Amino acid sequence: MAELATRLVSRTWPRASSVAALALVAAVAAPYVRAVEFRDEALPGTTVASVEVAGRDRGELVAAVQSVLVPRLHRPVVVRAGSNELRVEPGELLALDAVSTADAALAASRRTEPARVAALLGLRGEEVDPVLLVRREGLANVVARVRDAGGRPARTSAVRMAGVEPVVVPSVAGLFLDRRALLADIRRATFEGGAVTARFTPAEPTINTADAERAADLARDLVAAPVYVFFDGRPLRTLQPGELARLLLFEERDSRFLVTFDAERLARVLHPAIAPHEQPATDARFQIDGSRVRVVPDRPGIGLDTETAAAHVTAAAYTADRRVAHVGLGEVPARVTAPDLRSLGITRRVSSFTTDMGVSSSNRIWNVQLMARYIDGTIIEPGQTFSFNRVVGERTAERGFREGQMIVGSILLPSIGGGVCQTATTLFNNAFELGLPIVRRYNHSFYISHYPMGRDATVSWGGPDLVFRNDLKTALLIKASYTSDTLTFTFYGGPTHRRVESATSPQTNWRSPQTSYAYDPYAPRGSVRSSSGDHQSGFDVTVSRTVYERGKVLRKDAFTSRYIPVGPTLIYGPGTSPPRVDFTLPPPE
Repeated sequence: MAELATRLVSRTWPRASSVAALALVAAVAAPYVRAVEFRDEALPGTTVASVEVAGRDRGELVAAVQSVLVPRLHRPVVVRAGSNELRVEPGELLALDAVSTADAALAASRRTEPARVAALLGLRGEEVDPVLLVRREGLANVVARVRDAGGRPARTSAVRMAGVEPVVVPSVAGLFLDRRALLADIRRATFEGGAVTARFTPAEPTINTADAERAADLARDLVAAPVYVFFDGRPLRTLQPGELARLLLFEERDSRFLVTFDAERLARVLHPAIAPHEQPATDARFQIDGSRVRVVPDRPGIGLDTETAAAHVTAAAYTADRRVAHVGLGEVPARVTAPDLRSLGITRRVSSFTTDMGVSSSNRIWNVQLMARYIDGTIIEPGQTFSFNRVVGERTAERGFREGQMIVGSILLPSIGGGVCQTATTLFNNAFELGLPIVRRYNHSFYISHYPMGRDATVSWGGPDLVFRNDLKTALLIKASYTSDTLTFTFYGGPTHRRVESATSPQTNWRSPQTSYAYDPYAPRGSVRSSSGDHQSGFDVTVSRTVYERGKVLRKDAFTSRYIPVGPTLIYGPGTSPPRVDFTLPPPE
């Protein structure tokens, strides 16, 4: 019985080893039980900018990060730059990425299994840095403010001539701002507090005062005596010390000055003496033969070999005793060569349009022809746009324009450059019939009968413009011709393989002439005057266009013109009360 009792007792109570095993299993299982609790949340011991975030899921983390950290970005930080202090708001150059910061907090202590277990058991903590984005423009502004407050650029030494004596401008060492350190320090102070001291490092000039002094000594020697220039074995020109001084050139090369003479300025000085021996180059040009275009080749010229002349004059000036320079002629290439023109692909006439002058004064005819000369020879390369105002320029008396008339509202007023719309209308119709894209075009305010219906164009300086684009594969050349009765523009280019069809709609929305009211701020105070007008009705009309290229539709577009009726106009000056104001008159010219 005693033996049985002993056996029963030993089986009722677990052995010590079993208890230890169970305890170990429980200890090992505890982190995994907690892992279930923190599966989608920040682990214990996780902080962001010293803020405890354990137990928060992704959405809670984003909200917490924003609520705590965003206000810190708007708390000014003191930045000391030299003897100055600036207040910088970190949010000006840094932006919080709250989502990425939350993701970093969720990933903290989860990179290895031992680290995760340690965090779950409370044996480990991890500080997560906020994810900040740099605002480039804001950083540049802050850097500029700090640099201006405490830094200074290095100033390279310079040499200039005062008469025949060189003057040296001393160099000055600079202070260079460490941008990267400034950004890091502002970021640290944003979350840890404290002021920031901007770090500047010495910046040495590329050329110092000693380098400039050596160049000045050399310059004194170069201008100490005249240089005698010979051409073809005979004296051509004597360059006196004062002239030599004006021709001196101090070029920065690495960390020193190269002292020489300016080749272009030397050529201008020698030109009067050498000109009788020179022959100018002839540029290549287009020659129109009926409907075809051919290229007249360029011809090189003969002129002073400027680079060699400058080298010889420099060598002579560097010689202490015999200061003689021999110069010669060389081939001068044309500015425009035949290959340049042939590459444009202009071989034939592709469009031509003529408009009648109508009833025109001599001044108007003069202006039209003057504008035609400004436009004549214009080349529009593929993809380029033609702007009437850019090519013709401002119409002023100083540029040769005379007084004509311009349309303002329903009346005609005296204006320098009258006749501009004749020129623009002719160009518009060329571009229209060639199928070019019309970027900008405006119709006249009232209908002018000697222009094609709905195909007129008005322009003014500082106002409406005519703009079209060359969408062809070759360049376009614009040539102008005129008489006292007509104006013609002809476009030359390459094969277009285009066909243009157009149609003009019936005139619609007729409007009867009525009295218009204008305000003239430049008229005498209290004045009212009238203009009778021609009692022309107003209407709308649309011109449609279909452009075919190689038999396929390239584009369809339409141009609607709205012409106002022209009845009598009452023009009110200051201090009056017009019933309404339909348009305002510009200042008198």
